[in-house]
Amino acid sequence: MPRPRKERLQLPPHVHCTVAKGKRYYSFHPFRGTSRAGKRVRLQGEPSNRDGTPNREWWAAYEQLAGMGTAKPGAGTFKAVILAYQQSPEWSALSLQTRKEWARHLRLVEISWGDLLVAGVEPKHVVNLRDSRASTPADANNLLRALSALMTWSALRGWRPDNPCRLVPKLKIGDGWAPWPWDAIELFRSAARRDLWEAAAVALYTGQRLGDVLTMNWGDIEGRLISVVQSKTGKKLWVPIHRDLKTVLDDIAARESAGEGNLVPLKSPRGTILKSSRGTPWTKDGFKASWQEELNRPELISFRQRRLVFHGLRKSAVVFLLEAGCSDAETAAITGQSRDMVEHYAKQVNQRRLAAVAILKWEAADAARRDPAT
Repeated sequence: MPRPRKERLQLPPHVHCTVAKGKRYYSFHPFRGTSRAGKRVRLQGEPSNRDGTPNREWWAAYEQLAGMGTAKPGAGTFKAVILAYQQSPEWSALSLQTRKEWARHLRLVEISWGDLLVAGVEPKHVVNLRDSRASTPADANNLLRALSALMTWSALRGWRPDNPCRLVPKLKIGDGWAPWPWDAIELFRSAARRDLWEAAAVALYTGQRLGDVLTMNWGDIEGRLISVVQSKTGKKLWVPIHRDLKTVLDDIAARESAGEGNLVPLKSPRGTILKSSRGTPWTKDGFKASWQEELNRPELISFRQRRLVFHGLRKSAVVFLLEAGCSDAETAAITGQSRDMVEHYAKQVNQRRLAAVAILKWEAADAARRDPAT
């Protein structure tokens, strides 16, 4: 019998855990075993996700049963400040994806520090909270960003004098996923399923993330431009259509017009640009499942060995733009990335370029030493 998973979060008051057939079950049973015992209510799921982050639905259900959802938090506590921040114009101005991500991190802050005063937090406390997520550095850094935004917002409203997160460095996460070299792009173009290659081509030639690529619509195209509203940043971009991307788009449009496969013949294409082999719009989970299955084929197994993932196509776009001589600003205008991020990639590209020039000079100097006549 498998052992039950070790609990990642300490159980709150009045919650009890039982184990049956190797599985954990949680219930809310106030004052169990006493004359004041209340009704026992099952709590569905686990209090923490597999990555150790709090399960928001589980905790919301607990708080409702415990009467915490309607209780007014103490003034100046993290519970009060987080609640006020999430009702502020600054919070509303964030993209939906950022709000969703930061809400997850602020939930962890609330669980850890909820009844503590915001004014009492020091950099050492922030470091300890950051380090609690050190096994996933990118997640730890996002936690730090969310907390820093909360602290800046709090300082501007007099909850505390400063932002203690400014003194806390982010964890090093390396260079992330590798860009696809051109030979890998050519291999995927020739060997992969057509619908998956088309998604890869749109990602490569627009420099956008998977979620934004899958939701691109025929109505977003105006002439030789395609508009993108990035789900993560909320930025609106107009990306010129690369001639190779136009070939891909023309092929998709021709198939839709002819009603090839499961598609209904149309006078002009409509709906999402990218569709699955069944002729239906992709869901993100469905695309990821098909993508992973495709990479299990012998012809494409090298992508796993080289750790080439879909998001690497976005980095490839940056590298190809920079290698073509585009400035940081021109590159950022295509991908919507910050100038700092593009400059980071530019340093890598420039290093390779400078190193190639240096080797040529070295070889020329060696040749001159060997042949003084030259």
